[in-house]
Amino acid sequence: MGAPPVVKRPHRNILSLGGGGRVLRFPSRSRSTRLERGSLPEEDDLYRAIGRIAANWSLLEIVSGLVLTRLVGSREETLAQAIVAGQRVESVWDTIEALLSTYGEGVDGQLAEFRRWRRTANGYRRRRNEAIHSAWSLTESSENPAAWDMMSQKAKRGARTDLFPGGVPELEILARDIAACETRLTDLSESIIEALEAGPADDAGDRPG
Repeated sequence: MGAPPVVKRPHRNILSLGGGGRVLRFPSRSRSTRLERGSLPEEDDLYRAIGRIAANWSLLEIVSGLVLTRLVGSREETLAQAIVAGQRVESVWDTIEALLSTYGEGVDGQLAEFRRWRRTANGYRRRRNEAIHSAWSLTESSENPAAWDMMSQKAKRGARTDLFPGGVPELEILARDIAACETRLTDLSESIIEALEAGPADDAGDRPG
């Protein structure tokens, strides 16, 4: 018997996003040129802005792991790397905060600063997730792309298009804010190590290094 006939289902765009707007997708072929994939300059601007957000957040996650590594101690670097590996960044922050809490009064100021930093970083984490995990479209009525929330409980009750009303400029600001947040964590890490190294001599066994 011959093979059964192949039934071709009609193609449906499940992300039509409410009429007329073009849904943006990364090209499936790495060597495709702008002309081949039909990309327009505003699409490239959007891709670059989202890419900067992703790259800057990745660096912030790396620095978070390095801070934890330094707190565990350079002599325990392998152990510290094993602790960091595979953890969500929120868990890394939990561990940093827990360790700082055990070092006593010498780092009280740094602990308070880390908690303030973390509140800010959590806001950027939420916005980063919204930017990267949303569906994006270029509407016919506006030059700015529309972000369609696909993650939140509100999205389950109906798509939200008001996540980034400022379009690409707003995304670029978010990328810069995340970069500044990473720099602030790096500076705080140096302050923490300096405070620990300046602590009482009888606490030397508890300090990194």
